[in-house]
Amino acid sequence: MGKSSFTLLETLISITFLIIVIGGFKFSTYGDEQEQKNFMLLNDLENKFDTKNYSLFSKNTKNLKIIKNQTIVENIVVSKYQFENEQIKIFKYEK
Repeated sequence: MGKSSFTLLETLISITFLIIVIGGFKFSTYGDEQEQKNFMLLNDLENKFDTKNYSLFSKNTKNLKIIKNQTIVENIVVSKYQFENEQIKIFKYEK
């Protein structure tokens, strides 16, 4: 009789420990809903950069003047693609 009550106590402690560990992983792994939305948006923006699909971005064109070796002057036209919302600001320069 003494052995079975000790085994029951061990079982209850083990179950309590497992519940705490599993609950901790459940709440720490996924984050909140806003973080998930930001992650999905960043992933989508990265894919659009890779495929050069700039539909969500604003575009500005700039002329750059580069001086090489203090003598050679080179003019380059670059495009700046930019996305901005309340939490994310990302841009890319492309020649």
